[in-house]
Amino acid sequence: MPSPFSGIETASRALRAFQRGLDTTGHNIANVNTTGYSRQAVSYQATDPDTIYANRLISIGSGVTVSSINRIKDSMLDSRRQDAYSQQGQAEGSLGNLEKVQSMFLDVQGSGISTALDTFFNSWSALGSNPSNPANLLQVQSAGRDLASKISSTYVSLRDQSASQNQQITQTISDIQSLANKIQNLNVEIRKQVAQGGSPNDLMDQRDESIADLSKLVNVDTNTNSDGSMSVFVGSFTLVDQVGAKTFPTSFNAASGTVTDSVGNWSISSGRLKGLFDNSNQTAGYMGQLDTLANTLRTQVNSIQMAGYTANGSTGVQFFNDSNPQTGAVDLALSNAVDTNSQNIAIGYTNSSGDGSAAMALSSLRDSKIAGLGNQTLGAYYTNVVSTVGRDVSVAKNAVDTANALSEQVDAQVQDVSGVNLDDEMANMLKFQRSYQAAAKVLNTMDQVTSDLINMLSR
Repeated sequence: MPSPFSGIETASRALRAFQRGLDTTGHNIANVNTTGYSRQAVSYQATDPDTIYANRLISIGSGVTVSSINRIKDSMLDSRRQDAYSQQGQAEGSLGNLEKVQSMFLDVQGSGISTALDTFFNSWSALGSNPSNPANLLQVQSAGRDLASKISSTYVSLRDQSASQNQQITQTISDIQSLANKIQNLNVEIRKQVAQGGSPNDLMDQRDESIADLSKLVNVDTNTNSDGSMSVFVGSFTLVDQVGAKTFPTSFNAASGTVTDSVGNWSISSGRLKGLFDNSNQTAGYMGQLDTLANTLRTQVNSIQMAGYTANGSTGVQFFNDSNPQTGAVDLALSNAVDTNSQNIAIGYTNSSGDGSAAMALSSLRDSKIAGLGNQTLGAYYTNVVSTVGRDVSVAKNAVDTANALSEQVDAQVQDVSGVNLDDEMANMLKFQRSYQAAAKVLNTMDQVTSDLINMLSR
C-alpha cells in the first residue's frame, strides 16, 4: 500500500535522478579537452512499482532511479587503436635511428668515402704517370690515410649508434615495466570500486590511456576480467593479470627480435621495441658491409703493393695494416711503414727508375670487379651500401606516413564515438534542466496538496 506521501517521494527521486544527469553532463563538458577521456552517459530505469487494491490489484509507478553511469566506448575501436599505435611506434622508432645512420654517410655532401676512393685511385694514377716525383708519393700517402680514416670513423660512428640503440632498447623495456606497474595499480583501485558496486569510469579511462601508451612501445592484447581488472599480454607473455604485474624480460636479442627470461624466449612483433630491434639489425648489416669493404681493400691493395718495389727499393711492404684474421673497418689505417715514410710506397714491378707499373695496377683496381664483393668494384659496392641506407630511410618514412595516417583515422573514429561534443552536451543539459524543473513543479504541487490535506484534517 503506497504512502500518502508517495507522490512527494516520486518527485524527489526524479529530482535526484535528473541532478545526476546534470552532474554527468557538467563532467563531460569539463573534460572536453582531457586526453583519453570517454564521454559518460546516465542510464535510467523505473523503480519498482507500488501495489494498491481497488477491486483488483493495481501497480502504480514509483518514479525513476539511476541504474548506471557508463562510458561510451567501442571495444573493437580500442583494439584497432592499439594495433595502429603499435605500428606507428615501430615505424617511428626505426626512422629516427635510420636518419641518424644516414647522416653518418657524408657522400651526399661530397666529402664521404666515395670521394675518398676516387681521390685515392687518382693519386695512384698520378704516381704511375710520374713515378719520379716525390710529391706524388706524398699524395698517395695522404689519400690513403684519408680513405682509411673515413672508413674507420664511419664504422666507429655506426658502432656508437648501435650502442645508443641498445640503450634505447633498455629504456623502452624499462618504460614497458613502468606502464605495466601503473596498469596494475589502476586495476587494484578499479577492482575495489567495482566490488562496492561503483563505476570507476575515470580510472578506466586512465587505464585505457596507459594501455594505449604501452601499445606504442610493444604489441599488446588485452582482456577485461569479471572483477573489472584488465589482463595485458605481449604476444604469449602475460604482462599483467588479476594477480599483478609480471616482470618484463630485460635480456634481448635484436637479431631474433625476442626478449628472454628464465622461462623462455618471447617474440616482439610490433611497437617501438620492434622498430629498435629492426634498426639494430640494419645498423649491424651496414657495419658488416663496411668490414667487407675494408678487408677487401686491404687484401687487394696490399697484394699489389707487396709485389712491387718501393721508392727505396724494398718489396713485401704492406700499404694498409693487416692481420689474420682480418679486423674489419674499425682499425683500418696505413701500415706503420707507409704512414711514417712515403718512400715505402710501391711504384713499379721492377726496381728500375721510371717504372710506375705497380702504381698503375693499383690505379686500375678502381675498375676491377671483385668476386668477394659480388662481382662489383670497390666503388660500386660502397655506392650500393649508401643506396641501401637511403632506400631503408625512404621505406621507413613511407611506413611512418602510413602509420600516422592510420592512427589519425582510428583516433578520429574513437573521438566520434567517445569524444565530448559540446553541442550534444548543451542539448542534454537543456533536457535535464527542463526535466528537473518539471519534477520540481510536481514536487511543489504534491507538497501543496499534502499541505491542504493536513490543514483539512486539523480543523
